[in-house]
Amino acid sequence: MKKQLFTLLLTLSLSYAGFSGVTYFQYDDSFALTRTYFTYKTDISDELSFKFQTDVGRLDSNVDDERWTTFLKKAQLDWKFDSDMQISMGMIGMNMFNVQEKTWGNRFLYKSAMDMHGFSASADLGIAISQKYGNLTSTFMVSNGEGYQESEVDDKNKISLQVVMGETKLSNNNDYNFGLVYSKLEDVKVIGFFGGWVQNKIIAGGEYNSKDNGSTTDDLTSIYANYTINNKLTAFVRMDNLDIDTDTIGNKTDVKMVGIIWTPTKGLDICPNMISTNDEDTFKLNFQFKF
Repeated sequence: MKKQLFTLLLTLSLSYAGFSGVTYFQYDDSFALTRTYFTYKTDISDELSFKFQTDVGRLDSNVDDERWTTFLKKAQLDWKFDSDMQISMGMIGMNMFNVQEKTWGNRFLYKSAMDMHGFSASADLGIAISQKYGNLTSTFMVSNGEGYQESEVDDKNKISLQVVMGETKLSNNNDYNFGLVYSKLEDVKVIGFFGGWVQNKIIAGGEYNSKDNGSTTDDLTSIYANYTINNKLTAFVRMDNLDIDTDTIGNKTDVKMVGIIWTPTKGLDICPNMISTNDEDTFKLNFQFKF
């Protein structure tokens, strides 16, 4: 059934307007296809739009299982209640790190910090209300709290809030943003502060996040920058610091990433890069295909 669904989505994406996709491919010690997303977007009316997205990848990397599976990542209905308010419902994108992920911009290489280190899921079943006040945007969300990859659902709901000043998606123009995020699920609370800035050929951002687990606290910082050399070459650097249980010594993890992204033609990115985790280096060659 999963193979049939994969084949159907691939056929539709190549045949109908509104479908798009992206695939992440890499070479480390061996070749690996790490992720494929299929997305369908359509406008139902001037006020209503719908987004459907699947996440095709391997099962949990923490278990010895190399099978592929398909997750429903988004089945999101957006209702533009008025020019400054939008209501989203269904399986929708979380509001915890979507702005930071756009500033980082290199999801095909590495997840954004909160996603990479498990501070929040990227999508969940729920409802969200976004409101603009001039240059300020706020999003309040109530969701199940399990994320889109979990099938079990309990009666504990997660609340999350995002407040952003400035552009939520930085472009090559001179823009900026800064803001905060907050979530609570039972005894687990996450609070984060972030900012991004664009000047000429440089896009830079940083964030600080703290996760209160009830009895322990985890801290996470991340800074990143992209420099556009020309219309085909971009250099990047990123540094993450994760401190698990800040009251215990010796639980810090330092992650450094550096590389060059070459875009020889539209829809293809090729990136030789290095990731250093506590001074242990790994060299990789990553590819991104968009269609």
